Amino acid sequence: MAVDRVAKVLVAVHQDAAHDFLKSLQRRGILHIIRTEEVEAVARTGDLDRTVGRLQEAIEVLGSRQKKKKAVLLGEAKEKMTRSEFDSLVEGYEPSEHLDLVQDLSRELDEIGNRERNARTEMARLGPWVELDHVPARLYREEAVEVLLGRLADGAELDQALELLAGLPAGIQRVGTAETEIPVMVVAARDAAGEVSRVVGGLRFEAVDLSSVEQTPSAAINELEAKLAQAAKRREQVEARLAELTEVLLRIKALADETGNERERVATEAGLERTASVTAASGWVRERDFARLEQIVEEHGGALGRVEPDEGEEPPVALVNRRLFRPFELVLDLYSMPTPSEADPTALLAPFFAIFFGFCLTDAGYGIALVVIAALMMRKMGSSNKLLGMLFIGGFFTIAAGALVGGWFGDLPDKLGVPAILSFKNRLMWFDPLTNPMPFFILSLGMGYAHMMYGMVIEIVDSLRVGRPGDALLGQLPWFVALNSLVVMVVLGRSLPGWAPVLLLVLILASVASIVVFTQRAHEIALAQTMWFVLFWLLLVYFAAKLGGLPAGFIHVKWAVLAAFAGLYVYSFMDLRKSLKLGAVPVVVGILGLVSLGLWFARVLPWVVPGLLGLAFFFFAPANRKVGGKLAWGGYALYGATSYVGVVLSYIRIMALGMVTGGIAMAINTVAWMVTGIPVLGIVIAVVALAIGHTYNIAVNVLGAFVHTLRLNYVEFFPRFYTGGGEPFVPFREQNRYVAVR
Repeated sequence: MAVDRVAKVLVAVHQDAAHDFLKSLQRRGILHIIRTEEVEAVARTGDLDRTVGRLQEAIEVLGSRQKKKKAVLLGEAKEKMTRSEFDSLVEGYEPSEHLDLVQDLSRELDEIGNRERNARTEMARLGPWVELDHVPARLYREEAVEVLLGRLADGAELDQALELLAGLPAGIQRVGTAETEIPVMVVAARDAAGEVSRVVGGLRFEAVDLSSVEQTPSAAINELEAKLAQAAKRREQVEARLAELTEVLLRIKALADETGNERERVATEAGLERTASVTAASGWVRERDFARLEQIVEEHGGALGRVEPDEGEEPPVALVNRRLFRPFELVLDLYSMPTPSEADPTALLAPFFAIFFGFCLTDAGYGIALVVIAALMMRKMGSSNKLLGMLFIGGFFTIAAGALVGGWFGDLPDKLGVPAILSFKNRLMWFDPLTNPMPFFILSLGMGYAHMMYGMVIEIVDSLRVGRPGDALLGQLPWFVALNSLVVMVVLGRSLPGWAPVLLLVLILASVASIVVFTQRAHEIALAQTMWFVLFWLLLVYFAAKLGGLPAGFIHVKWAVLAAFAGLYVYSFMDLRKSLKLGAVPVVVGILGLVSLGLWFARVLPWVVPGLLGLAFFFFAPANRKVGGKLAWGGYALYGATSYVGVVLSYIRIMALGMVTGGIAMAINTVAWMVTGIPVLGIVIAVVALAIGHTYNIAVNVLGAFVHTLRLNYVEFFPRFYTGGGEPFVPFREQNRYVAVR
């Protein structure tokens, strides 16, 4: 549960060795460096940024042309190699020639693509005019006539055009055999051109400008086809050359990572303290890595020393968890790191997170698919991927949850109807949430209540661990006792032995009194608050006995109430005397209270009179006045009990998500089975529908289960005990995008 111990250190090396020292640090990844200056070597890092950009462009171009692409759903798999293999790839490699060649070839491909697109566009424009025997450009240059090329909507428009132009010195010729968008050539005498244009403009006529075509459309199209063939041939040559260059892709990838890390070294070195001959770095190192850091410093002729943190400075938080729980650190990565004094909640939240995730999906088939997919992706992306690790573990819990509710890709076993499969499913099945949702409802509430109590226990234990017994025993414990006692009384009810309800009610009343009195505490009035707690608790017990909630024998607790009342009388008198505020009014009120108490014994006055006079006397005392304000806040805190109901009810979302997953899965199966009756293709279509439908359902509901489980932890669980706000321990280390160095 505790975070890893870290120590603040100061390292000093000669400036000539600073860069190599940072390189060693970066490769080991053990020192969290504190930058003392916000300075960057702009010119140098700018050059490195440009180099990285060119390398990445080359990787993108060549990577898409590898014969065997190593790609996975969440990104490209990294090439794995040893440190010596990595160094042999990058040392002495000058990539400029290869990068220039890749850049030139890539640009040529872009130009070829532009020429091809332009040629196809022109061919599409000339296609309708392929049967035109004239050169369009010459037609436009005719002096005796004016030629208009265009398209008419259909044959009816053509007939109408022929009719309208019959009385004019003009003619119209159809080009080709198209039934719609009919290409036509309109020829008119120069002096009638305006009238002909108006006639044609009144029809559904779209003019086409072919004035730039200096040969027949068919000849132009043949020439464009030849150019396309030449472009395709050149494209093949360029692609072949790029395919040859993929032989250096691994070296380019390694160099891209090395150059990116070099950029970080330069920027980091610029932010360190320097003198004329020494570069100094302060930072944090895990205690278990201190010896390794010491060895690195010695190798580079430097000096290392421990230093005390500055006033108010908090160390970064380094999480340390067993391999099984490590994936769940992602929950904190997305939220906030614990403070150095807090416990690491990763191992504590992991069991409930996995259980909730499983019940949000509640389909064993989906769980199996999730385990397989996550395992395959981890083989590509590495087992350290936290998200995949969480999905892998959550998949096993999904299998268990799905088996309990009979979900195996929805109701697929029932659709198949195989007796052995149905028997296996029914033996594992606890209930069907779609026909009998009440067990799922109760289970969700039960898990929510257990989760809430779990958070309270963590807070109690952690408060004791860090030396805050008051927060543990007077802040959280009363709520824990009250809520659990109340639940036991309501749930178990009459099955309890006779003494149990009495004990539980007394505990509830003690917890209520503690909440009212101790919600806000102060050390200087601890005795006064304790006496008020005793009095309040005894009064609650007495009234519970009077109302029949406790056995009649508890009525005699009134003598204990009287003793506590008298004790407060004495305490108030002593506090007034100590504070020199024992004036006439407090004395008179105190005497009247004692007299009325005697009259109550004599059964002359009701208990209310000495009670009110006693309270008035109590609050003359300074300590009791401070207690009074805290009692008001404590009474308000009792109202917060309603929030616990809302917290538990919010866990119903587990049932809702689980039932939605199952309902959609059943709908997918129903749709698939509807098409099985189609001859020949029915089974194929059904299999495709099942594959696509269930893949979509898995993707959507895995996302929903993950997000809503996060919400239950962040909103309902963490507020019980977790504050967060710590700075994460981020050692200066290599950040490799393309290569994984072992």
